[in-house]
Amino acid sequence: MIGQPLSPPPSDPALRSDHTVFRTERTVRADAVRPDNGIKFDGVARYLQDTGQDHLVAAGFYDSHNAWIARRTVIDIHANGSWPERLTLERWASRMGSRWCDVRIDLRGEAGTRVETEAFWICFNTETGTPTRMSDEFVARFGVAAGPGVLRWKRLLDPTPHPDAEEVPFVLRSTDVDFFDHVNNAVYWTALEHALSGYPDLRDMLPLRGIVEHDSPLTLADAPRLLRRRDGDTLFVWLVQDDPGGTRTAAPMCVTPLLPAAS
Repeated sequence: MIGQPLSPPPSDPALRSDHTVFRTERTVRADAVRPDNGIKFDGVARYLQDTGQDHLVAAGFYDSHNAWIARRTVIDIHANGSWPERLTLERWASRMGSRWCDVRIDLRGEAGTRVETEAFWICFNTETGTPTRMSDEFVARFGVAAGPGVLRWKRLLDPTPHPDAEEVPFVLRSTDVDFFDHVNNAVYWTALEHALSGYPDLRDMLPLRGIVEHDSPLTLADAPRLLRRRDGDTLFVWLVQDDPGGTRTAAPMCVTPLLPAAS
């Protein structure tokens, strides 16, 4: 269910003392907002990446756990503030497995911005190219803030594009590739923002949820096609690549307004 609630924040303030819950700040720059002051999904995605690296450094785990793959990211934009604005971000592990974890990051702005996010991250071994176990020390430290239960991967979005989906012009740039020679995660959110730009009424339906599920990587040698289809107030988007062996979906995505919580 694409509208399911995110994991709740931990209630123990003492977890901030050892960076189990990590707090930091960012300044909203002009490139992270639209002309109407609304914060953009791809701007938020870049804050999430930077905060994740800073958290690992502060907690002392960057050298031993510095390779991660995002399988899914959910971004809920609840309220927009105004530019310029200072954001406070809090990051913690909300669910733990042995090789992957859910990570929550909440953003609060001094001018009213409010964003909540959750991502499914896989710990990755760069030598074998496979998921790897997180250390016992890592799991013990961050598991304190995590909710109970076994974390398993469950897809939310259909990777097969709708036959009536329309194509939207989209071109990769050399600056879209990161250190790992793959198209950076934030670029998928740029594609989603681009697809959403054709529906300004939907973009203003706050609170608004965006979802990106990463199915296969893209490189600069690829020429992906961006497809979209609106179904009521939900916009479904696919970034697909035509390979010699057939068409693959790099990322199914969607944007949908969140319904008010039942009282």
